[in-house]
Amino acid sequence: MRILLVAHGFPRSPEDMAGSFLLTLAHGQQALGHEVAVVVPHAAGLPMEEELAGVAVYRYRYGRDAEETLAYVGTMHEQALASWVARWRLLRLVQASRREVRRVCDVWQPDVLHVHWWVPGGFAVWPSLPDQPPVVLTSHGTDVFLLDRFPMARPLAAPIFKAAAQVTVISSPLVERVESLGVPPSRISVIPMPVALGRFEAASDRTTIGNRLLFVGRLVERKGAHVAIEALEVLKRKGREAHLTVVGDGPERDRLEALADQKGVSPQVDFQGTVPAESVAHAFAKTDVFLMPAVTDWKGEQEGFGLVLVEAMMSGVPVVASESGGIPDVVTDGETGLLVPEHDPEGLAGAIERLLSDSALGRRLARAAAKEVRRRFAPEAIARRFEAVYSRATEVAGR
Repeated sequence: MRILLVAHGFPRSPEDMAGSFLLTLAHGQQALGHEVAVVVPHAAGLPMEEELAGVAVYRYRYGRDAEETLAYVGTMHEQALASWVARWRLLRLVQASRREVRRVCDVWQPDVLHVHWWVPGGFAVWPSLPDQPPVVLTSHGTDVFLLDRFPMARPLAAPIFKAAAQVTVISSPLVERVESLGVPPSRISVIPMPVALGRFEAASDRTTIGNRLLFVGRLVERKGAHVAIEALEVLKRKGREAHLTVVGDGPERDRLEALADQKGVSPQVDFQGTVPAESVAHAFAKTDVFLMPAVTDWKGEQEGFGLVLVEAMMSGVPVVASESGGIPDVVTDGETGLLVPEHDPEGLAGAIERLLSDSALGRRLARAAAKEVRRRFAPEAIARRFEAVYSRATEVAGR
């Protein structure tokens, strides 16, 4: 089968973390004998076509280098909401994506189009192009949460979802949201994104628990880094020594640094900014407890899945996370990690303290988690599940 992935984020190099799960998915599909290509936006310094880590990548331009700022940085809709210039660029991106998908379909003849995020990717294939292959549309959460904030966009999203032969979501809480757009349950599947197993197994033999905590993620409200800092202050009040490393960057960084200073824990917090994927794997190997205290933010957005959580579990790191969004799909409380309520620094601190005080508990949870994610999130396992979805999509289309 020939599979054409359509997205607005994909690694710009083998070390790039932006959209790295899509490269991992492509490798899983190739391991099953499928051919895979990708259509994504261009960005400054990138070739228009290349083979990246064995995957054919086709890029399209939507402006000069200085104007191509919408993709890869995780702020596309924020930019579009902030200025008419960015909205005009988004319109050009959509038009260019349609042309490139049409061109690649003519040349490469894919059997299925797998579109990630209804916006902007859905507009590359809707309204349907002539002789278009069947479409599988995947929502990663943020794109449907956007509809809570801007319900006037629902009339745009609904026909894109309903036109797809099959729809997948990365976690079970998203199913109801997609159904509300008019998609019947029979056409919706819950399939998470895969994890590159080899990269995240370095720490799987850990035998002791120390006092090193790790947060990895974009520094935006819903990721909950502020709750981790507040929990650190709770631990300090209780006389428990701990150090928090924060990997990632984003618009909340200044506020988070100020919060650490306000709480009197600045010396215990190390903000490292964005690092390559390999450095994240090394950070897992050097940490004792991984934190994902995600929250429902002021826009109503939640963590759709939490791929970095799976990566930490694969690395053999005990995890503490919040019961938010799709996280309970990944972590079973007391079996593969510990779960706490949202916005609860006291509860988070208590869970951390349990792990810091009971190395046997940490080892048991970590080993069970690593075993579980190898079974559920291996690239070939996820690729097989998508393979079944693609088969249903081609049947619906009569191909």
